[in-house]
Amino acid sequence: MKDLIRKVLREDAEMTEMGISLGKIKASQPKNYLVKSLASKEKEAQSKNELKKISQKANELYSDIDKDLKNLDWQEISFIEQKEFFYFELPISIKRKMEKLCSIYEELKSYSYTSALTSKVRIDTMCNDYTDVISVDHIYLYIDQPRNRTHFPQGLPPSLLGYNLGFKLYRKLLNILGFMISEENATAEVQGIYRKLIQLPDINCIIYKDSVLIMEDDLPKDKVIEIVAESIYERYFDMKSQKKLVLNRSILVNSKLLRVIGETRLLNMMDELFYLAKDGDKIPFETIGYKTKD
Repeated sequence: MKDLIRKVLREDAEMTEMGISLGKIKASQPKNYLVKSLASKEKEAQSKNELKKISQKANELYSDIDKDLKNLDWQEISFIEQKEFFYFELPISIKRKMEKLCSIYEELKSYSYTSALTSKVRIDTMCNDYTDVISVDHIYLYIDQPRNRTHFPQGLPPSLLGYNLGFKLYRKLLNILGFMISEENATAEVQGIYRKLIQLPDINCIIYKDSVLIMEDDLPKDKVIEIVAESIYERYFDMKSQKKLVLNRSILVNSKLLRVIGETRLLNMMDELFYLAKDGDKIPFETIGYKTKD
């Protein structure tokens, strides 16, 4: 035992001579290192937990936006009018949620932590669309005056597809314009929208072989007759119909509209306007087309 004590004292003396004290050695023992390492891991775990909570918030926001877009009624849609252009404006409640979602998404990306997002690709697409077109209200339709022929050149951004929004936009635009026209060279998407519109019970329509005219059901009778007369006059005036129109063959009128006008009156209009248009110099729809705001 005495030999062992002497050995320890001797080793201590040797270490002191070399400039190393036992106190310094004790201070650098693994115990302190483990404490620091443990604290770092706890901080890292806490940060990861916070990022998970933020991710969950983003998931909830996206789910809310998805639900809001699905339930959006056409009557909730609004446009900013600039001459013949109609810029689509999402309800402010949806835009605010999108803005918050995109802010959270940017924060998560800054930490390279997006793995907990259940719809990462869709969120990424929505945030890109929000920055490019949604936040600045740059989704638009425009009309040819005075015929109210509609155009949707850029369509909807990818993140707004699948919500039947195109149909709702056109339904709202019809409510503003009173009547609209689409022709055979319209895109397949627009033609599909018009096919849906003419099936609605509160919309009347006239269908030709190469175009369709739709109008609101609640227009005054004299306004309805005027729109129909202008439509028939245009067919003859532009020589789209070089022969007289034939009801249920070269011109189709939905039954409700036919009851409003009266079949006899419609047949007389088709006959009279054929001769009137031959020498006519009046621009079709000139007096009844939608007057846009400057």
